[in-house]
Amino acid sequence: MNRARLAGISSVAIAVLAAGACGSAATSTGSPTTATTAPFTKLHLASEGRTATPSGAGAAIFPVRPTEYVLDARLADLGTSAAVWRMHPHSVTATDVQRFADAFGLTGSPTHTSTGWQVQSTSAVLSFIISDGDVTVSYASGVPSAVGGSTGSTGPAIPPNTVTNGPLKVTPPALSSVPTPAPIPTPAPVRTPTTVLALPVPPVDVPSAADATSIARALLNQLGVLAGQDWTTAVNDSGGVAVSCAVGMPCPTVPTEVSARSVTFSLTLDGTRVDGAEWTVTIGEHRRVESVNGEWATPEAIHSYPLRPTAAVFADLQHGTARYPGPEPMTAISGGSAVAAPALAPSPSTATIPIVTVHVSGVSLGFAPWGAYDNGRTVVDLVPTYRFHASADGGSTYDIELLAVNPGAVTFTNPSPTPQPLPAQPAPVPLQAPGSAVTPPTA
Repeated sequence: MNRARLAGISSVAIAVLAAGACGSAATSTGSPTTATTAPFTKLHLASEGRTATPSGAGAAIFPVRPTEYVLDARLADLGTSAAVWRMHPHSVTATDVQRFADAFGLTGSPTHTSTGWQVQSTSAVLSFIISDGDVTVSYASGVPSAVGGSTGSTGPAIPPNTVTNGPLKVTPPALSSVPTPAPIPTPAPVRTPTTVLALPVPPVDVPSAADATSIARALLNQLGVLAGQDWTTAVNDSGGVAVSCAVGMPCPTVPTEVSARSVTFSLTLDGTRVDGAEWTVTIGEHRRVESVNGEWATPEAIHSYPLRPTAAVFADLQHGTARYPGPEPMTAISGGSAVAAPALAPSPSTATIPIVTVHVSGVSLGFAPWGAYDNGRTVVDLVPTYRFHASADGGSTYDIELLAVNPGAVTFTNPSPTPQPLPAQPAPVPLQAPGSAVTPPTA
């Protein structure tokens, strides 16, 4: 009796586990609750990613080095599905542009341009470039394109009352006989001059990395572009001192000076940083904001889509059939034919080109912007990717990012642009008959 009861309980438990397993296949680990599990609509992604160059761009000048990809460890299983997000660009108005200009201390007025909005002052430029699926914001201080800004050197000044390249006013003197040259004295020993290095003036009041992050975050919050999303930050220093020394002379040690710090805010979804969805703020001397660049859009999860196994995507990488969200690396698969060089130079044999061995030690889930289409409208989707952690020739580790969505859920396309009518052209002026007199215009 006890054995039968245990068998019944085991059968129920197995049924419950099976039901739970079936349900887990429709959702991704850590995927947002806003992504539904109902039947999805296929994604319409651009064939070449967001910024990739078309594969048929022509032959390269030099053959591509053959590459082989070696797996150093077993690839992790990253789940069966993940959310796809769509970036919704902000609807920019003149009020928004004026608010940005006030935050940057610009005194100009917002003006419409062929690409969006712009504000110019005597020392800075603020611009908004607006497209169907994107709004790019950029601010730069001290740029030559600003109204009344620096236009560069105009050369040495010419004193007044001086005529350059004027006529010769004085009769040249008569030539005299050539005197006998004096004997050349023996030169004295050359002494090596002592090099005096003028130390550069150090930058004034450049904030620390922590202070720069606080200043940048406060500015972006004031502009309202972070929109309550999760962002990771990274700080890069710029500056340095270039020292030139004579051959054979020791160079003095000059301390490195930081002239500015650039704080980059990267959008984070489900704890994963999104490559290409960033805001960057550069802060220089006197804690002055020198530049700001970013894309003003808010992500929204649209659905959960099935993922391919990591091993299958790695196999595509090995065979040269993987899809990259950005420009593809200039490599050729080992054993395949390299890209031929043009006729202007003989193409070296691929046998003489050493093979690059890329070692892959692991993989993680990521997101990347990808150009997409929604009912003929251009949009930007954040699609799941696999980031293979790789290194080549003993170098540092980098990521190879490839599309992770199952091809059955995607339609790759590049819709043809809708033809636009040409602007009206002025009527052609009739040609004058040969030999005819031309009537001069009246005053």
